[in-house]
Formats: sequence, structure tokens, C-alpha cells
Amino acid sequence: MFGRKKKADSMSFAQIKALDKKELLHVIMRDPETYKEIRLGGHGAVNFIGNELQIVCEGVTVFACPAAEVKAGELMSHNGIVFKGNDRVSGEFRTVTAFYAIKF
Repeated sequence: MFGRKKKADSMSFAQIKALDKKELLHVIMRDPETYKEIRLGGHGAVNFIGNELQIVCEGVTVFACPAAEVKAGELMSHNGIVFKGNDRVSGEFRTVTAFYAIKF
């Protein structure tokens, strides 16, 4: 009400870079035509290779975007993160949700 509301995808580059080597449980995306969730992979990690952010699941890159162009925002539950950007893997603009692997 009294301040500027923070956008959901407004993580700074330093905050995104701090996710390097973050272990992931699984990665999903919503199909823009059917609105169903598609599981892209599991047991992965967020990696920074050169100037590119890559999400790798079970040895396969499922999302790759130039780090300077990617937008990211943590889920309200703090158990995952949403990435938006031009995906080199699919050649399209994609929004993917990566859920953190929680170790007890």
C-alpha cells in the first residue's frame, strides 16, 4: 500500500547466480495450449556454464537461457523457483518451474 510492490520475477542477477549447483527434485512446465503440466525431468541441478543458465536433469539439459536475459522468481512456498526466458533447447520463450530437492 505504501511502497512499490515487488514483482514475482524480480530476482537480481546475484540472487540467480547464487542458485548455481542448487539440487532440484523435478522440473515442470505448463503446456500453453492444453494448460497441463509437463514434467521435463527429475533429479537435476541449476548450473551456470559460461554466461548461460542451464537446468540439467538426469544428464539432459531441459532449459538453457543466457543468464543476462533470464527472469526468475521464487515460489511463495519457498520450495522452488520459476524461470522465464528464451530457451536454447526448444528455441521458444518458456516458463519452467524447478522444485528444490530438500534434504532432511
